[in-house]
Amino acid sequence: MENKVITLRSVFGKMKEYHFQPGKQPNGARFDWVKPVRYDSMGNAELILTEAERNNPDSQYYIAEDEDILVTDGTTFDLSDPLQYNKWMSIKDSDLIVPTRDARDKNGNLYIDGDKMRYGIAELYVDIPGEESERSVSKKQKITKAWTFIGQDTKNGRLTKCKLLGKYMENAPDSDVEDYLYQVAEKNPDMVLELYTSGDIALKLLLIDAKKKGVILKKDGMYNYADTTLGATDDSVLLFFKIPSNKRILDQIKFETYPEYASVSDIENKIEEVESAPNKADKKTSGSKGK
Repeated sequence: MENKVITLRSVFGKMKEYHFQPGKQPNGARFDWVKPVRYDSMGNAELILTEAERNNPDSQYYIAEDEDILVTDGTTFDLSDPLQYNKWMSIKDSDLIVPTRDARDKNGNLYIDGDKMRYGIAELYVDIPGEESERSVSKKQKITKAWTFIGQDTKNGRLTKCKLLGKYMENAPDSDVEDYLYQVAEKNPDMVLELYTSGDIALKLLLIDAKKKGVILKKDGMYNYADTTLGATDDSVLLFFKIPSNKRILDQIKFETYPEYASVSDIENKIEEVESAPNKADKKTSGSKGK
């Protein structure tokens, strides 16, 4: 038997009570310790047991199939106690209970908080001592790292990151651009870190500009360039770009997206410069070396 205490927390705090009855195993069968029950004329309950079950030393840990297992915020189950272990195992797979506060389903949706379209289905989570504080520290470390990237970036580099986030701030003061990125990093540091560490920045910029200029069009749920189908999502188009046999089409898309540049190599340099080159005004203030 595990020597561990499970503590359940409710997202509604002490406001709400939960009444569970024992669930079933994945195969639909009752757990071995969950037994049917009958009531006498006085309403007294009695477990229906075989002779072998009545003589089993573990019969003291059986629970009725209609047992009312009350849970509130802070309810604990001591898994070293056989009866409490059985009760916990009987309810832990309920849709209302998840193993962690930020547990997600197979589609990445939060079980508790849901997404922008709906509320989550769960309300209780297992509180593991130290896990919340550890997760908080980890997020703060990521935020600090993301803020460092933003602060050390160039003005054009920050504008590029905003563009990749779907925010066009070309005419905004650099301080506003920086402040916007800091706010995004505070809410979702992983998203900002991805912008600074991904190797696909140039291709992502190309896709954004090609869509904006009508070089790449979306029809019937698919992105297309001329008569060529590129994919249904941004990620699938980026994958198409990376396939060596598609280089000729990729070069054509680059040329049509950036016709002001004479060659593909110039186009590639232009995309990289948008990502890394300092603003001309920055160069003037900081001074530039003569050739």
